[in-house]
Parts: sequence; C-alpha cells; structure tokens
Amino acid sequence: MSNVIDFLESLGQDAKLRHASRDEMERALLNAQIEPELRAAILDADQARLEALLGAQANVCCMIHAPEDDEDEPEDEPGNDDGDEDDDSQHSAVHRAAAG
Repeated sequence: MSNVIDFLESLGQDAKLRHASRDEMERALLNAQIEPELRAAILDADQARLEALLGAQANVCCMIHAPEDDEDEPEDEPGNDDGDEDDDSQHSAVHRAAAG
C-alpha cells in the first residue's frame, strides 16, 4: 500500500505526471509496481473505488477545538493601568467615612 501512497504523493507534486497522458500514467504506474486493481482505479479517476481498495474513509474532518477564554479581563499585573487604583482609593475613602 505504501507504493500507491508514494505514487499519489508524487502525482500531486509532479506537474508533468499530473497532466500526463493515459499511456504515460500507465507506464508510471507500472514502474511504481502498483497493483492492477489500484492501477485501474487511478487511471479511471475512480475515487470511490480507490478509497475502497485502500480502506480509506471518504470524509475526513480535522478540527481544533479552542479552549474557552476564562479571562475576560487580565488579572492585576504590574504596569497594567486599567483604573483599579481609583477603585481601590474610592473603597478606602468609603471605609474611612464609615469608620469615622
């Protein structure tokens, strides 16, 4: 099976091979020692048969699930001037007024 995968990879990378005539493609398949059933599927451009012969799944979906953003606002960091000092001083003033 690795022969056919290698061949398909080279088919995708080589413009001459990709646009080759049927006779040229057949010679390339023979040189790569691809099995007759696989050779026929490739020459006929029969994707379903090629997938069945290779045991491949037709629909493959690759996704990345991004984690949820837990932090809407950054924690207090040095040099982060987001106005928290004003809030702290207001809270202190309220506590002093309540205590006094």
